[in-house]
Amino acid sequence: MTSCHIHAGHADSPVILHVPHASRSIPETVRAGMLLTDDELQLELDESTDTATDHIAIRAAELLASGRPRPWLATNEFSRLVIDPERFPGDDEPMNAVGRGAVYTRTCNRAPLRPEPATDAQRLMDTYYRPYAATLTDLVDDRIANTGAAVIIDVHSYPQHPSRFENPNKSRPALCLGTDDFHTSNELREQALDAFAPLGDIATNTPYGGCYVPLNRYRHDPRVSAVMIELRRDQYLITPRTTETAKVETIARMLATLVDHRTPKVAAD
Repeated sequence: MTSCHIHAGHADSPVILHVPHASRSIPETVRAGMLLTDDELQLELDESTDTATDHIAIRAAELLASGRPRPWLATNEFSRLVIDPERFPGDDEPMNAVGRGAVYTRTCNRAPLRPEPATDAQRLMDTYYRPYAATLTDLVDDRIANTGAAVIIDVHSYPQHPSRFENPNKSRPALCLGTDDFHTSNELREQALDAFAPLGDIATNTPYGGCYVPLNRYRHDPRVSAVMIELRRDQYLITPRTTETAKVETIARMLATLVDHRTPKVAAD
């Protein structure tokens, strides 16, 4: 079983739109191990969930320029409160220090989410984290085998105001662009800046940095390119659960422009 759902794209597209944090779904067996009341859990989900980033990615795939191959989509069907697929699995994960590693033990407000250490951590890693990672790894391997490259565009959002575990002094631009010295070329960075230029307020690696690459390719395979798109939520949300339709459409067009930049033109199917 894997919670990583793959929406197939065109065989000639190297682009993968990865949406890991859009879901609010939590299996009952996982919910049973959490320490929050139902009301507390809903508030935590409001702050933790990258609401509607899956809708933005799906719409972007529909808005590509004529002749551009449709990208692949990889979406997490469960909440990041189940496991966070973008954390490192071991002790070297920096977010372990605030209880927000691969298996969260603390909420955004630093309140207990699970017992510490998490009694179900190994089961969650085996049931959700490792199958998710394997599915995404296989997709990247497949794109390299078929197109010679893989371009991972991570689609995220973040709250306008910092959570209690974050550094409150870091700037929070309309768009945070997450890059990696090895996997984000200057060309890819400039293409992302160009695509999202209408937002105006863009910064790199603040308040978040880096981008997702499967561990078997991380920092040694230049055929994998990656960049992270972190949208400040007031750019498209009215409330933590409600989108502003016109703004979602506008941002999806910006994302589609970035995908256009990274895909070759092919004959129509």
